[in-house]
Amino acid sequence: QDALQWLKSKPDEWLLFFDNADDPKMDLNNYFPQCTHGNILITSRNPGLCVYADSHSAISDMEEPDAVNLLLRSAAQDTTDHNKAIAADIVKVLCYLPLAIIQAGAFISQSGRLNGYLALYAKNKTLLLSQKPTQSHDNYAWTVYTTWQISFNQLSQRAKTFLQLCSFLHYHGISEDMFRNAASYKFGPSSPSKEELQMPLEVLSQFSDLSGNWDPLCFIYVTSEVRAYSLITSHSEQNLFSIHPLVHDWARSTVSEE
Repeated sequence: QDALQWLKSKPDEWLLFFDNADDPKMDLNNYFPQCTHGNILITSRNPGLCVYADSHSAISDMEEPDAVNLLLRSAAQDTTDHNKAIAADIVKVLCYLPLAIIQAGAFISQSGRLNGYLALYAKNKTLLLSQKPTQSHDNYAWTVYTTWQISFNQLSQRAKTFLQLCSFLHYHGISEDMFRNAASYKFGPSSPSKEELQMPLEVLSQFSDLSGNWDPLCFIYVTSEVRAYSLITSHSEQNLFSIHPLVHDWARSTVSEE
């Protein structure tokens, strides 16, 4: 509180920086000086924090040339045409995700296996995205999979189940209608029995009210919870959701773990 009062009393231009403010359960407003001067910068995976901003910018995946340069720089490899061609294939498989590219670069730097990385990745994806190399090019403490696992652990069971269900759909074009229609499935003479579909029906029942009717508000709460950790992306103009392809693969792996 003393620091907030001090900033409030200073008419000069100051900058208050919140880095990685990812916890959706934390009310950042409690940490803002209550004044009309000064500047606040927030980096976060939580899209809900946009309510505090006069302007905001969503950071998407990298463009291929930038991703190639990042990989080669992280891997301490020369920027020859040959290396660029190999790197282009690697960053494409990594879906141009910056953290995954940096992690791959650190591994290549230690192993010297730029040319053989894709073959290793194909057989050891989970291991390579879970382990942080000893020598790193940044101070970020978590690996790709660790970042998502920590977020996943914060979700309610209902939100976890929703994300896992989405991992068995295509990662683009996920809609509420898919779940609503499945929840109202009508059994026929040639359809699977209720016993065979007991588990998915129990999961879908979590989105129904006490009368057994689909509850759109419940669906909004669940999807908002998952969105707060950037594990899914909302496309409001189309009323659709999508999952980053790497998150999609990882989310499916959590099913077997449970």
